[in-house]
Amino acid sequence: MSMNMKVAVIGPHDLVDAVLHIGSFFSELSMLPAPYRHERETLEIIEKIRDQADIMLFTGPIPYQIALAASPGKPMVHVFYSGTALYKVLFDCYRQHVLSFDERLPISVDVLQRNEVEEPLREIGLPIHDIFIKTYASGMGHEEFVAFHYDLWRAGKVTVTVTCVTSVYHRLVELGVPAFRVIPTQSAIRDALNCALLEGKSLRYSSTQIAVGIMNIDNFEQVAKEAASEYDIQRKKIILQQILIDFGEETQSLIKWSNSDEVSFITTRGIIEQVTRKFQDAPLLLEVMERLQWNASIGIGIGRTANEAEGKAREALLKAKTGGGGNCFLIMQDGMVYGPMGSELKLEYSARSENPELISLAKKVGLSVGTINKLISLCRRLGTSRITAAQLAEGFGITLRSARRIMAALEKYEIASIVGEEQPAGRGRPRQIYSLNLEGVDYE
Repeated sequence: MSMNMKVAVIGPHDLVDAVLHIGSFFSELSMLPAPYRHERETLEIIEKIRDQADIMLFTGPIPYQIALAASPGKPMVHVFYSGTALYKVLFDCYRQHVLSFDERLPISVDVLQRNEVEEPLREIGLPIHDIFIKTYASGMGHEEFVAFHYDLWRAGKVTVTVTCVTSVYHRLVELGVPAFRVIPTQSAIRDALNCALLEGKSLRYSSTQIAVGIMNIDNFEQVAKEAASEYDIQRKKIILQQILIDFGEETQSLIKWSNSDEVSFITTRGIIEQVTRKFQDAPLLLEVMERLQWNASIGIGIGRTANEAEGKAREALLKAKTGGGGNCFLIMQDGMVYGPMGSELKLEYSARSENPELISLAKKVGLSVGTINKLISLCRRLGTSRITAAQLAEGFGITLRSARRIMAALEKYEIASIVGEEQPAGRGRPRQIYSLNLEGVDYE
């Protein structure tokens, strides 16, 4: 397949240009320059370019570390500075007669690890007595590095300063300190671009794998026998269809109805990763159990073909069933198993209530007693009777649309009232804050 991966190149202007130049020889990559004047602009730059890029390439370790701490949710690679880049700087020092071969090397170096500095020096047989190193740790800023070099130089402890940070280099030069800048070599840039290419290939490959999910109502014959009437079962089947049609629309999945107690859906691995928050939650399963009061199991399989994925899904369903049902398991193409998924979100709630008021309340609103109990236990866990549909969706592990439906039903029967709204962090419509008025319930 021909690939065109978009690589955002983040770093100081001259290094971004160097990467763009070498990147022009990689036919499968297209470059998006994103230069900054100072590394503290890193996060702003990422914010601007993130949606256009498949991968982010940083021209050095510091902007990479800054980005890593903010976890931007995109694959990232950075250019390495050790080894050859250091040789180049030392060669410049000798060529300009700043250092001579027969004396000790009183130099200060930042960012790199001690072994990254000492190894190349040892290899070319240079003495390593007076080397001062300040290794980068997260949260260290430009000023800290400038002060490190400047103080050593002022105290006469070093003759030369070597920095990996462009802004530090410019500041040291302004202060009249003899400074050299570590610039990544062409081979290091080429290596980083090759890494970006590999990341891209694995990204494309993994998100386009096929995912098949099979959902099965646990002990359906038994459930059917215990149902109040045939109509009751038919009604629940219609609700089940609704839930699945919503899920299908939301995830662009193909839904396949095979027989009364089994439904399967086909989509891609990328979508399943999103919906399950990287294989942690099982929102579909919780919603089905929630609204039907039926126990169900889901098996999801990932594969290169629909057939392979379905085989893995059957295996996963078997695992979910052997665990006593009410579970979701996922099996990868390589046999890796995830599950039970979403179990930590199952709140303790009793599906049967002895409280007659609660029973009539549940009937009136058209929700199960279990749902009402679960709502109370969620509020207790949050320590408040005020809740948004988004909190409900997360707490119950259901879609936002279903959560809004529950809140609307509660509001209609005056069990919940709107007491305000909050603006979510990103863009998006304001969220309504509901207050629950359930008699005699202590939330604190």
